Amino acid sequence: MIRIGVIGGGQIVRRRHLPEILDNPYAEVGAVCDVVASRAEELAQQYHCTPYTDYHALIQDPSLDAVIVAATNVTHAAMTVEALRAGKHVMCEKPMAVSLEEAREMMRASEETGKMLFMAQNQRLAPAHMKAKEILAGGTLGKVITFRSIFGHPGCEHWANEKKKTWFFKKDISVFGCLGDLGIHKIDVVRWMMDDEFTEVFAKVETLSKKDDQDRPIEVEDNATMILKTRGNATGTITVSWTYEYEDSSTVFYCENGVMTIYGDPKYQIVIRRNDGSADFYQVGEIPNNIVQVKSGIIDEFVDCLRRGGPATISGKDGYEPLKVVFAAYESARTNAVIKLDQE
Repeated sequence: MIRIGVIGGGQIVRRRHLPEILDNPYAEVGAVCDVVASRAEELAQQYHCTPYTDYHALIQDPSLDAVIVAATNVTHAAMTVEALRAGKHVMCEKPMAVSLEEAREMMRASEETGKMLFMAQNQRLAPAHMKAKEILAGGTLGKVITFRSIFGHPGCEHWANEKKKTWFFKKDISVFGCLGDLGIHKIDVVRWMMDDEFTEVFAKVETLSKKDDQDRPIEVEDNATMILKTRGNATGTITVSWTYEYEDSSTVFYCENGVMTIYGDPKYQIVIRRNDGSADFYQVGEIPNNIVQVKSGIIDEFVDCLRRGGPATISGKDGYEPLKVVFAAYESARTNAVIKLDQE
């Protein structure tokens, strides 16, 4: 049995990580940590585990095999590095870090300790995305020429049940807005489905609507649009937003031999329309959203990787590459210029 300690007591932990650990036959919750003692104790009672308010103490708990880092963005790197160097495998929430140097330090710690660094970028595990990757790899649609992907919802404050006081709106804690919250997911899943890397980005990153609890514009962006070019010479857009009243998580690939639409139809998760007039319709899992939660599969994937002895199927590099795009998008928006990405 793999014993997992969870750092953070927010909604991602409550709605996803803890229930999915409980659902996995090879894992159990060994400890939970939250700086608010009452929250830690509440979760510990619910999951019959040890409560902590000090994450250092949880990391040093000898009964734990692995740690999930799901606290605020600015804490991810320090917690992850400490846990890896304490001999724990780590699953880290996105965004993995708030700088590229922090992200590189996390990957170095994993390599030097031999402990797994696994990224919680769960959109890869959505059945429709997995099927879409299989279809693109099969080659029947031909080369992807252009693409567009969208991830928008009413805002993280609705997910967090914190209204306008959420830490996501505080730049010194979150660093990123919707680009770090939603953009990371879409950048990763599009590059993964296409088996390609982004080489150029031009972006508009703006705060258009969201207000904080003092009725002031929030400190981070609530909308961003990127035009991206890939190493394989495909061009497309990724748009993310915290101001969509109704959630949209659709992706469209315009290929040589047809068009594949993912999460664009209420009945069929994938629709393929070919240039010859034929079409295929796939029902592959429910459409995930922040209102109706469906099992993400991220804990099962993490535990399976641990049981096999690695490697991580969603690695530190898979957290690092989207982070590079996010920082390039900020630079593009600041300079109003196309930013070329280093290929590492």
